[in-house]
Amino acid sequence: MKIFCKDYEAMNFLSSDGELKLNQLVSYLIETSNYQSINLGLSNEKLLDMGYTWMIYKWNIKIKSYPRSHEEIKIKTWASGFKNINAFREFEVYCQGEKILEASAVLLLVDIEKRKPIKIPEEVAKIYGDNGRRIFKSIDRVNEPSEVERANRISYKILRRDLDFNNHVNNAVYLELIYEALTEEYSRVKFKDISVNYVNELKFGYEIVIDFYKEEDKFYFFFKSKDESQIYARICGVSATPIS
Repeated sequence: MKIFCKDYEAMNFLSSDGELKLNQLVSYLIETSNYQSINLGLSNEKLLDMGYTWMIYKWNIKIKSYPRSHEEIKIKTWASGFKNINAFREFEVYCQGEKILEASAVLLLVDIEKRKPIKIPEEVAKIYGDNGRRIFKSIDRVNEPSEVERANRISYKILRRDLDFNNHVNNAVYLELIYEALTEEYSRVKFKDISVNYVNELKFGYEIVIDFYKEEDKFYFFFKSKDESQIYARICGVSATPIS
């Protein structure tokens, strides 16, 4: 039962309200899982040498509160199982002894050359172990609302700064870009529940649109090609406070 823990002082990031933003929190989660891989002798670099890389397929994140700049946070993460091409990983975040976030992620181990997921090799699964405890048993598909009109659409061109070591848009960047798609009246919304489905890779120079829908306290975002022939990500966030 390999649970990995790491302590951080939440960076300031020159936040306007003194709290970490959603994308920054997710960056801490990803970084902690990377630290566990290093600790287990299976760093990103070693995986790349083996011809593989991890890619996140789905997230479900529930947030009770957002840590403030310079607060001490503890993040726990563990592998909770492996099934065919899916690897399951869990996260918990604590601040001042209180659990403020819990999350589940589904990852894929991708063959770099073929750019396709493979069945998780037994030797890889054995290194991480199988805790068996999942926070969320399943992560639902995010579907585009059919009964509400689109509230906003923005265009965006993928920049080099958006990319990670896999040479595609970093997972946390999506959660930064959704705030650019919000209309002004909702620009400071905070989410208590966020579900993310990554569908296709976004790479440097891609020109996309991000569609925003609002249905009661749910905010939907869909990353698409300009001609709408490709969808790259589906995201649904639930507001932490009632919104009319």
